[in-house]
Amino acid sequence: MLVTLDHGNWGRSSMSMSLRTCSALSLILVFACTATNVLAAGDGLIPQQKWASTFVSDRGFVNTSQWIGTSYTPSSASNSLWWWKFEDYREEVTRELRWAKTHLGFKALRMFLHTTVYDGDGGKTLLASMEKFLDIAAANNISAGFVFFGDCWSATGASLSDPCKPVKGRHNGCWKMSPQAKDRTTVERFKPYVADVANKFKDDKRVLWWEVYNEPNDKLAPAGFSIQLRQAAYTWLKTAGVKQPVLSCWDDNNSTDTVNTHKYTSEMDDWSQIVYENPFIGGFVSEAGARWYQGYSAGSGSPLMVINWLVALRLRYANCKLANRPCTVDGHGVNFVPGVMVSWELMVGNSNCRWHGNTSDINPEPAIPWTGHLFPDGSPVSLTEAAALRNLTSGHSEFMYLNTSLWSGPSNWGDSYLTVYGGPVETLWTASLTEPMTDGVVEASIWIKEGSYKAGILLRQGWTAEATFSGYYVGVNIQTQMLTIERWSSKNSPVLGSVHLVERENGLILNGWNMLRVAIKGNYSAVWFNPSHADAFDKETGKPQLIQPLIITSDDDPQDQEEIASGGLGLVAAGGNMTVDYISLLPLSVLPFHVI
Repeated sequence: MLVTLDHGNWGRSSMSMSLRTCSALSLILVFACTATNVLAAGDGLIPQQKWASTFVSDRGFVNTSQWIGTSYTPSSASNSLWWWKFEDYREEVTRELRWAKTHLGFKALRMFLHTTVYDGDGGKTLLASMEKFLDIAAANNISAGFVFFGDCWSATGASLSDPCKPVKGRHNGCWKMSPQAKDRTTVERFKPYVADVANKFKDDKRVLWWEVYNEPNDKLAPAGFSIQLRQAAYTWLKTAGVKQPVLSCWDDNNSTDTVNTHKYTSEMDDWSQIVYENPFIGGFVSEAGARWYQGYSAGSGSPLMVINWLVALRLRYANCKLANRPCTVDGHGVNFVPGVMVSWELMVGNSNCRWHGNTSDINPEPAIPWTGHLFPDGSPVSLTEAAALRNLTSGHSEFMYLNTSLWSGPSNWGDSYLTVYGGPVETLWTASLTEPMTDGVVEASIWIKEGSYKAGILLRQGWTAEATFSGYYVGVNIQTQMLTIERWSSKNSPVLGSVHLVERENGLILNGWNMLRVAIKGNYSAVWFNPSHADAFDKETGKPQLIQPLIITSDDDPQDQEEIASGGLGLVAAGGNMTVDYISLLPLSVLPFHVI
């Protein structure tokens, strides 16, 4: 396995050489290389036992460290009313939870219930649907936490007979508050709902936690109702004798057993400040981060940043244990590592949260989804993020190479990037591989500035006798917006395949992030550029389909095949700088389906 750390490689062109701008450690690969596997699940980093044996009702410590997952709504559902027709979604749930396990390694899912579903028949359907869901989840070694109430989005329109239809570009446009405005009459009205759910599942080991209230808004009419309901529901759950912890937003409050926070920022020191505000009861981030959305000036704490933060905390805490000394990060005591629901949701689907919360209707498909881990065909939005998540939950690294440029120091939690300085001629940055690259999947998130000429990846990179680059170049001509794969060799440099990105709804994004992915096997190559939700459906029939590469090609020149059968891995820029969020090399086995 090609595992490597990247410590300040040289960027080079045929004319000059220049130092890289950032030499951050890849924490994930640090851990993959250590003799003691710090990332292994159940690694004993936390001195307290798991909640099942230590949790007590007077707010004792709650160990959330193994709660790694995300929120889930089936991809074809648009809100939490889907529970009413569970059988319509059974196959979808079965398929998507299997993907959550195999593609992402998730151990937990955060599930939103709704008062309207309970009211439909006094809870009969809701309780039966929850039982069926937990059976499917348990078959995939996934546990669940359930949310009773929430004040997000629309206070009207929740209907069991007339499902809301999502509007293109409208973020979370069908999500319904629970309870709805018309039902916010008396707090006691909701006691049967909470009590019935609690009594059925209070001893169920498949349930990790109960979450009373998601983002309560005390200004909603009637004033003060949400906080009153939050406190009452917390009491009802305790009275019912639930064995699971009971949580609620925001942060530390009188209706939660552990600090429960949401974070959508790339300033990770702020995360630490909130999570560790009461270390005696532990902490949990029940919503965490989103990718840097096109057109915005900063990111929201991407999945890779969240993973980097968690891994850094685990390493710091492990080192403190070995040294038998108190542990702090940014001045905060670290006596535990929190669980995190990474990004808002599992599926890129009809919730429309692939668009940013401030986008307007009828916006085109985004280049890279704001939130969501899997497209409806099961393919990960990012193979790099998916592999990093599997590494986080299993302790096993599949990376042959990874550079995230994220800092490892405990006081440098902000985002950072690699920059390839593109001059008038093609400039090459090279990765420090321990062995030559042959076959594999390379993925990079790249920011291309307006006015640049060329940006891309060079696979099996080498040098010709004339001291020019050789290898397979896959990249974009910014002026023509043409994506090409080219053979660069001493003999000739033909274009092996191309596609015009102007024809794509979410084609090349200038001054924003784009995803470039290349799979190479022998003389065959496949190329993806900004794969999208729309690509998972046939344009004519609307039926689901596997997301296909934009280019599939083969190099049929035996002489050149031999010349560039193996080599290095590089990034190429010309006419302007290219910023890189991450670049990775993974085995072909990470592809969700056979391509080449």
